[in-house]
Amino acid sequence: MKKLVLALIAGIALWGTAQAQTEFRFGPRVGLNVTNLTHSDGDNKVSINVGAFAEMRINDLLGIQGELLYSRQGWRDKVDIDGDNVNVKYRVNYLNIPVMARLYVMEHLSVDLGPQLGIALNAKARYKESGTTVKSKMRNLNTIECSFLFGISYDLFDRFLLSARYNLGLSNVFDKDKFGSSNKNHVFQLSVGYRL
Repeated sequence: MKKLVLALIAGIALWGTAQAQTEFRFGPRVGLNVTNLTHSDGDNKVSINVGAFAEMRINDLLGIQGELLYSRQGWRDKVDIDGDNVNVKYRVNYLNIPVMARLYVMEHLSVDLGPQLGIALNAKARYKESGTTVKSKMRNLNTIECSFLFGISYDLFDRFLLSARYNLGLSNVFDKDKFGSSNKNHVFQLSVGYRL
């Protein structure tokens, strides 16, 4: 956790010192998530992420990008409920704050990497029983989640930002003792942003 905080502080300090000589861009972004948990026998869950980004281009080779994203994550599984094999969708909603270095390997193509702080908003399980949708709140949710992002982005027509990235969870989503094993987020994201 200390390393993540230091990385965020260093990113903000770098942002502040370079601001006078750089190009600043920002805008909305939206995308798809394909998510699951480590040590889960369940299937991937497809959901959304939506939010905003701000990029400071320092020079031809380096940019710093921060984001504020609402992200739906989770997994799907079949569970025995009262003798019936029921499809259950587990969803954890996050407010994610990634801070990434964009290393430009070509004029419009960058390799992106950096830490992400996730704030868990809530967690729910949903399934159908006898034709009725049942929702239940999930307990033992860890409020703070840390992960590391890496991926690529492409600047299209100087307005659009296309990104593909993988979020590797570093901390457990739920209390490990209650969940029964380590349970870290694994999230693949495809998204598009628009520079205002």
